[in-house]
Amino acid sequence: MSKVRNINSIQVFDVVSRLKSITLAAQSLNISQSSVSYHIKKLEDELQVPLFDRKPEGLTPTSQGKVLASHVESGLRSIQTGLEQISGQAEAVRVAILPMFASRWLSPRLGDFWEAQPDIQLSFRNHNNTFAAKERPNDFADLGILWGLGDWKDFQTERLWSEKMVVVCSPGYLRENPITLAAELKNRALLHVDDESRWQEWFANNQLEYSPSQAKLIPQEPHFQLSSTMNGLGVALFPQSMIQGELETGMLINPFGRTFETSFAYHLGIPNGVSLSRSAIVFKNWLLSQCRD
Repeated sequence: MSKVRNINSIQVFDVVSRLKSITLAAQSLNISQSSVSYHIKKLEDELQVPLFDRKPEGLTPTSQGKVLASHVESGLRSIQTGLEQISGQAEAVRVAILPMFASRWLSPRLGDFWEAQPDIQLSFRNHNNTFAAKERPNDFADLGILWGLGDWKDFQTERLWSEKMVVVCSPGYLRENPITLAAELKNRALLHVDDESRWQEWFANNQLEYSPSQAKLIPQEPHFQLSSTMNGLGVALFPQSMIQGELETGMLINPFGRTFETSFAYHLGIPNGVSLSRSAIVFKNWLLSQCRD
């Protein structure tokens, strides 16, 4: 059985695998580049496997290196959690959050959480649905909110609720561009923030052909998409749960007077290999209970 005789080599390996550079790792650890190279070579010799492919543009973890990196990261995170617990420090839970989900759904409920759990710190990391696409998502957050189909291979996911989609536009846009039939959207400006998959699904579910040329890409910020819709730039497709206020006040109009089924939903996602702290588990269970309620 392979034995690692120097725990420092494991710590150096963790930094190199994250930064993919001997130079950057040396700067981060405040040691020489030769010391970093020595620890990596020593670890590879002890394990008798290559951990990195050396290329001109930098280091790329081998398949064995990727496996080791995931276990090392989880182990170091677990050690840090243990140190925080025995030292009495408050544990900070890193939560990847979608801006609209945060402002429309989570923010009104957070007061109840902190009233019940005053010692738990939450560190929110905004992302525009890029959490699952990050090369090392567990460097970014312990858990987070994702929007999509729930098919992220490197995550454990749980659907928060079954969503309904609603087609909306401003009253002014509707006056100038009447919409009574689904087919009429083929001649309207369609707004979206990430890719066109929501509109593609909507058109397919309504037995219509989708024309990508009519879609207008709004920078990846759903609040900007919302304001652009209210300002009459086009028609948008939103989760109903996020725009109830605008529909009730008449700032947005639902021209069809109904909602539409969708395969998309909000999910709680936990990167594979993450060992949740006690505080993270408390927050996760609270979040899921709020969704059930």
